[in-house]
This record gives sequence, C-alpha cells and structure tokens, in this order.
Amino acid sequence: MAGDPRLPGGIDRISGLTDDLLGHILSFMPVWEAVRLSALSRRWRGAWAHAPVLNISDKQHPDRFLDFAGAALARYGQPDIPSLAVTIGRRSSLGPATAAWLRGAMEHVVGSIRVQVDRHTPPLDQLVLPRSLRATAMALDLSGDVLSKGVLVLPEPAEPAPFRRMTELSLSSVRLQVQPDRLGEFLSSCFPQLRKLRLRKVCNVAAEPRLWPLMLDMDMLELEVDSIHQLTVLQVVAAKLRLLIVRHCFESLAVLRADIVFKVFAPGLEVISWTGWFPKQLNFLPDAQCLLETCCGADRLDLCVDIYDGWVPSMVSKQDFMERMPHLPNIRTLSLTIVAILRMLRSPIGEIVFCFLRRCPNLTLLHIDLSTLHQFTRQDPRYLVFPEDDAETKAAKPCQDREYDPRKAHKYQLRLGSLRKIRISGFAGTDAEMELADLLFGIGAERSALEGISISSFAQLKGRIGRIAQKMRARFPLVGGRWEISSLEESTWTKNNDGLERSNALRSTTIM
Repeated sequence: MAGDPRLPGGIDRISGLTDDLLGHILSFMPVWEAVRLSALSRRWRGAWAHAPVLNISDKQHPDRFLDFAGAALARYGQPDIPSLAVTIGRRSSLGPATAAWLRGAMEHVVGSIRVQVDRHTPPLDQLVLPRSLRATAMALDLSGDVLSKGVLVLPEPAEPAPFRRMTELSLSSVRLQVQPDRLGEFLSSCFPQLRKLRLRKVCNVAAEPRLWPLMLDMDMLELEVDSIHQLTVLQVVAAKLRLLIVRHCFESLAVLRADIVFKVFAPGLEVISWTGWFPKQLNFLPDAQCLLETCCGADRLDLCVDIYDGWVPSMVSKQDFMERMPHLPNIRTLSLTIVAILRMLRSPIGEIVFCFLRRCPNLTLLHIDLSTLHQFTRQDPRYLVFPEDDAETKAAKPCQDREYDPRKAHKYQLRLGSLRKIRISGFAGTDAEMELADLLFGIGAERSALEGISISSFAQLKGRIGRIAQKMRARFPLVGGRWEISSLEESTWTKNNDGLERSNALRSTTIM
C-alpha cells in the first residue's frame, strides 16, 4: 500500500503504526476478519496473532467452527491469551466438542473471558468449569433462548482459592450443577478477590423445581441478582458492599406464599436498586432494618415504583401501607420513576407519591418521571400509547374507586416548606397526572420556598405541549410567578425576581 496514489500524499500511515496499536485495532474484529485484512499488507501479516483480545465467532464458519477456532488458538503468537471473546450463534456449534474446546481455551486466559450465545439460540452443551483459572474476569451467557439455560458444572477445587485472581464474575442463563446449599460456599471460598458478582436467570439443576437458598459471605463491592425466581433465602454478608441490585426475584414465592428470608449485613452500602416483588421483611443486619430505613442517613433517594395491575387508590390509603414507609428527614433530593399501564387502569399515582412526600418533609428538589406510564407492556418501554385529547382520555379511563376521593386526600396536611424545584418528565396531561400536579402545587398546597417548576412531555407529543401549558396556566395560576414555554419544549413556572428579593429580605430580617 506504500505510495498508493489513492491515499492523500501517497502515504500509508496505518502500516506505520506499532505492533501494539495494530493488534489493538484488530482485536475489535472477529479473527476471520482480522486474518483477511492482514492480506492487504505484508506489514499487517500475522498482526492478528498479537491482538490483546482473541475474538472468535462462528458467523462465517458454521460447519467447521471447531477447526477454525482450534487453528486460531494454535497460531496465536503467545502462550497466554490476554482476553478471549467467543460468540456462538448457530445450533451446529453448540455440541459437547465446543464445550470441551472452550474449557481448554479458558485455561490459557490471563485477562477476561466472555462467552456469549446469541439470541434465539439453544443453550450451550454442558460446560465444565476448569478446576482453576488465571483469568481476572469472566462473563458466561450460555443460552440465547429465554425458555432454556445452559448447564455449567462447578468442579471440585484442585487447590485452595483456585480462582483467586478473578475480580469480576457474571453468570447469565445458566443452570448450575451443584448442591443447592453449596453455591454460596463455592463462590465464597473459591473467589476470595471477587469484587463484582452478577447472577442473572440462574437456576440450580439439583434443586429444580424446588426452591433453594443463596448465602454469600464475601468482600464484594457490587452484587446484582436478577430474575432468580426459585430463591427462598438470600443472605449476604459483605462488609465492603457498596451497590446492591435485586431485580424480579422471589415472584414464584409470592404465588406459593412461601416464607422468604432476606438478610444483608453491609454497613458500607451506598446504593440499593430493587425491582419487582417486594417482600414484607427485608432484614439489614444487625438492626433488622427495612429497605428504606437503610437510607435514613442519605441526602438523596432514587426509586423506581412499579404499580401492579389491580391497585386502586383505596389500597394505597390503607394504614398498613402508609405506616410501612419510614421517616426520612435527611432526604433533600427525591427522584421517583413511576411504572404502570396507565391507559388500561386507573393508577393511584398521586396517592403513591404522597406516601413518599409525607416521609421526606425536608425536600428541596423533587423529580418525578412518568415516561413509563403510557405503555402496553412493562417489558419494553418503547411500546408507548398517547392520549389524543382529553375526551379520549376520559373515555378510556375506567370508573374511579368510590372509596377514595382524591379531592379529599391528605394534600392539605402535606407541608414541604423547603421544596424549591419540581421537575416532572414524561407528562401527557391525563386526569391522573393533573391530580398529581394538584397535589404538588395546586390550590391549598403551601410551597413558600418554591422557585421553579419544569414539566416536559415526549418528543412524539411536541404539538401537545402548548395545550398542556394552557391547562397549567388555567388550573394553577401560582401567584408570584409566570408560566412559559422554554426553548427545550418544556412548560416552566418561574418565581418572579421581586418575589425572590422579598423572600431573601424576609429571611435576612428573621435571622437578624
């Protein structure tokens, strides 16, 4: 390519790169593409064999994947593989021979291991984990079929802490072949340096279809447990744990009405994310606190609230639900994401928001995200449906629960004297959303410190923002400020400067 007139100045600058840079570029390509590319220049020949990531896919070699993968591994330019990434998308590549080759290849890796079975592909044949590994990170996704999982056999350790170098482990769509009560013991004893653990759609071969416990005693920093429905016990002892994510676990127990044990000892916990079924007892040892009580010392709280089908306002107003909310006086910033199928059901949005606001009396900033309300399914928020006009919205909404009158709610008992800014996103102007606005800054809502309100809708509803702004001006005049439509297609209310000056002067007088 040197002196090629088609290049500016006739100079081949790519071939002048160092071996490390060439290898880094080629590591982003599957091996077969990197080999073909090396034919373009003598300088590139064999550069793929020094790439920091050996990227192997069966896309171009469906019938002789093992031959190609074996040859690539044999011709790699060094005995240790920095990182290995294997992608399998064809049924013909999923047999026991592939699993055996994978096991052998993993033993050469000193960096990261990633095995991905593509979407709509059956599970990989039984994969036996090596008795020890030198890798520092491993991510195994053994099935692309949502209804099946690949079998992963956990070996008897050949030595103490055989995976001592590994700091990150992710298992997805996996059936573990291990005694139900020994998974936690295996992870805790074999992975002493593990800092990030992710278990998604994991079940236990020996326990199916029965329930099984998961007890972890590790120095992890991050733990994610996602879509493990067979858990009856989740117990975590991790003094350094900072991030805990629990998604869609325990659902089968809700149907079976089985007792759930959830215990966490994590004094350093900073972030909690919980999605899905919410058991009554969540014990954060040693004080047996509930989930939200662990946030009492925080000044910011971000929550996603999923309103289940069948909820009506009277359910939310019941005393037991209200009293289970802990008092959170230190929270200054509150962000709530509300998930529901609004068009199909009368969702008690205002009542649920009220439950959180009454427990956070010293708020200064409030954000409520309604963008996942207008959808047909919780599985994909892209399936949105929008009201065409107010008449259609009223016609589509079922009758409200007669036991609860939002006009006689506890709005007038809600005092948020420190609240300065309110932001609502994903606002479409439905009746339920207007009731929420009425709760936040309607007539009777005392908001002496309020300085600004921002209300944004969807990109698909740009033409509706003007009508939303008109409705806001008419229903919420808010003396002392003005409503406008910003350049960002938002309806905003801003307190007048003279009002701010009078407020500041009043504060100064009070302090003096």
